[in-house]
Order: sequence, then structure tokens, then C-alpha cells
Amino acid sequence: MPQQPHGQTSDETKADGEHDLARHLRGRTLILLSNREPYEHVRARDGAVKVNKPAGGLVSALDPTMQRTRGVWVAWGSGDADRENADEGGCVAVPPESPAYTLRRVWLDEDDVEGYYLGFANSCLWPLCHLLVQHFSYRAEYWRRYEAVNARFADAVAEQARATKGEAVVWVQDYHFALAPAMIRERAPGTFVHQFWHIPFPPPEILRFLPTSVYQGVMRGMLGNDLIEFHTERYAANFLACVRDMVPGAQVRGEDNTIAFEGRTIQVGAFPISIDARAYQALAESPTGERGARELRARHAVGGRQLGVSVDRIDYTKGIPERLRAIDLFWTVHPEFCERVTIVVVATPSRSDIPAYSALETEVVDTVTEINARHGTPGWTPVELIHENVGATELAGIYRAGDVCLVSSLQDGMNLVAKEFIACQVDQPGVLVLSRFAGASEEIDGALLINPFDVDGFVAGMHKAFTMSESDRRRRMDAMREHLFSATIFDWLDSILARVGTLAARS
Repeated sequence: MPQQPHGQTSDETKADGEHDLARHLRGRTLILLSNREPYEHVRARDGAVKVNKPAGGLVSALDPTMQRTRGVWVAWGSGDADRENADEGGCVAVPPESPAYTLRRVWLDEDDVEGYYLGFANSCLWPLCHLLVQHFSYRAEYWRRYEAVNARFADAVAEQARATKGEAVVWVQDYHFALAPAMIRERAPGTFVHQFWHIPFPPPEILRFLPTSVYQGVMRGMLGNDLIEFHTERYAANFLACVRDMVPGAQVRGEDNTIAFEGRTIQVGAFPISIDARAYQALAESPTGERGARELRARHAVGGRQLGVSVDRIDYTKGIPERLRAIDLFWTVHPEFCERVTIVVVATPSRSDIPAYSALETEVVDTVTEINARHGTPGWTPVELIHENVGATELAGIYRAGDVCLVSSLQDGMNLVAKEFIACQVDQPGVLVLSRFAGASEEIDGALLINPFDVDGFVAGMHKAFTMSESDRRRRMDAMREHLFSATIFDWLDSILARVGTLAARS
């Protein structure tokens, strides 16, 4: 089975990649705008202040580039000790142990969080972009707060951009800031602005669930970019269709994915995000990761028994109830797998302040209890539910232990769980059962694709996975690992910033 490519160590490869990323900027200052901050000051129970670095591939990949380019990261100051550890302008030098760039914090109050974040971003845009309109909930106050907060962040970014005297590149992250690009352009003319949209983008008939002035505002805001990046060509095509239908005066050229609007040309492209594959493999191979995998397999996968794994945060887009129904039916249709297959379900609580999420959390716990009561025996618990936050190394051990990984997203921009599982498969070759509605399905060749809405087809996919020959498993996993290690998050960053460098030089 392929491990990491030979010829360079992980550190050498990573260092070279960071150097290349900085080179694409050609001396320009990188200003990054995201909802989530890379460093957070929080107060412990004893009153001491500590610095947390939120887990996540994007932060881990971009932080070294920001350090090398001495850029500015603008984000919501969400830590309870953030304000007292920043200057009057909300700025603090990071990383704390060796300051190399500026973190500019923007302050939000409870009403801002309720309207901008929980409201418009996550009760309007999130369900619409994932085509789950039953969860869509619009209020005019949500939109007003979203506009106001986007303007506040745009002010902060523009102030930093003007300080560079036109030599800035602004990179806006995700659906929290659909309006910010046009606002930044108005406040700092001549600045190169681009945006990565981390979730799916819907077709026009779905975006029209928003009031007319609102969806037009969203589209015009995004057209403030010079380049807009999506995971897949399908999402890019949906965006172009929305521009064509919703923005009078915009001319869409589908042959080269460009838009002519108000005297400018906006580029649109597909850039599938990835993970730091070597870092995940290293976690799986670490003593803690190896021990966790060994203990899981000793408990669930000896004597010809097999272990299935699934990993998600609690979110209605992930298809967790649909997956549990398929798991339940699997043992009903194939009772010979009772006491022969155990499923570990990691379901991390998320956005519990939103009623749909808290209800889903309750449903997941109750359904697992019912499945175990229906199929379990005194010596066997069919589903082991891990209903808490899990550290990265422990998670890598779970991935490493799995014979089969179940990913059943109803809609997903990419789904990095699929890639994390592949990176951590360093022992027996596992099988990836993947929803065809995840962006990853358009990139990964070797997974068993299923429709999570088709419970019988899902069960058939599970049966095929658990009965697949070792040679077929190995062939598929080898191909998936080879692709993954040649298309990491650093390659993703390189492809985007290379395009940015070329376009910024022209402008």
C-alpha cells in the first residue's frame, strides 16, 4: 500500500510548499478574512489566560503562509479573553511564541451572532446551499444584521488594504461573507479580492427562496471578487446560472467561466480542497494513534469480525439518520452479520443553539439506543456511539482501525472525512462507502458510491463493502491513497494562489 512519497521528508516537502505559496504573492501582503480566528485567547477556570489554536486543516495550512508573508488575518474575536489581549484596534501579533503576522479581531455582540451567524448564515444560506429547504428560515432582521456585520468586517479589511498602498491580496473565506467582496472593493479600490466558497452553491430555483432584493444583494456582493473559487465544476456552473438569471447587466461566458460586469471580468473556477495527508498519516502512525487502533480492533475486529466507522459533527447535511436507518436495516436483511460487524459512530455536538441541531442530536442518541436494543446481545453492542469531541490523534486511530468507513452526506461541499480515512489507512486496506452527493465523490476514484436516500441501495453498498475481497480492497485503497498524496491541501493552496498571482499581475 502506498505510504508517503519517497525522496523528501514530510518537513522538507511542507517547507518547499510554503515557500512556493509565498512566491505566488510576489511581495504582496495577504489579507485573509474568515469568521473563525487562528488564535483565540480564553480564560481557564483558575483565571489564567491560555491561547487556543482551533483545529482545522485550513488554519494549519494557511498559518505558515501568513507567517512567511507577514500578512494580516481578519476574523471574529470570539475568545472570552480576546479583547484584553489586543490593542485598541483589535490587533494582536501572532503566533504568540514567535510573532510573525497580525491578527485583526472584529467584535460581535450577542445580537450580531444571533442575526448574522446563527440567523442569515446558518438558517438561510447554509440550508439553501445544501438544498435542504425544509430547514430554511428567513427573517428580515437576519439580513439586516448580515449586511451590518459584513460591512464591519469590510471596514477592517479595507483599512488594512489601504495601508499596503495597493499591494494587497484579500482572500475572503466562505458563505459568512457573501457581501464583503463588493464592500471591500468600494472601500479599497484597486485591491485584488478573491473568495473560496467552502460549501455547495445552489441552482437559481433554490436561491430564489430568498426575497428578490436579498438574493440580488448576495450575488452582487460576490461579484465584487476578481476570482471566485468553488470545490467542483457543478457548483461553479450553479453560480454562473444564478448570475445569468439574477444579475441584470452581467454577461456570463460559459466557455471560459468568466463574467463581465460593470467594466470588470470576474473569473470562476473549481479548486477541490484537500487535507494535509502526511500529517494525518503521521497521527495514525503515532504511538497514541497506533494504540487506539489496536485497542479498537482487539475489542471489535478479531476472529474474522469487522469494524465499520463513521465520523461527523451533528449536522442535518451529513445524513446521520439516513445512515443509522441503513445500519439498522443491514442487520435485519443480513442477520448473519450480527455479532460479526460493529459500527463506531462518532457524532460530535455542533451548533446546539439552533433548534434543528439540538433535535437532531436527540434523534441520533435515541436511534442508536433503539438499534442496540433491537439487534444487540449480552456480549455484543452493535453501535458504539462516541457523542463528544474527539482529539485529532484519537480520531486518526479510529480511521486506522476501520475496515469500512461510511459517509452519507445528503449534500456536502467536499467532505474531508473521506480523505482523512484514506490518509489514515496504513494497515489493512479499508473500503470507503461514499455518498454521491458529496463533492469528494466527483474526485475520489475507488470509493463505493451510494445514494443515502435509497436505504436499500445503501444496505447493498454496505454488504458489498463488508464482503469485498482483500485484493479488491487493496486495489481501490492504493489508487485512492496515490491520488490523495498527490493532491493535498498544499497543492490546493498552490493552485489557487498561482491563479491569483497571474491575475493580480495582469490587473
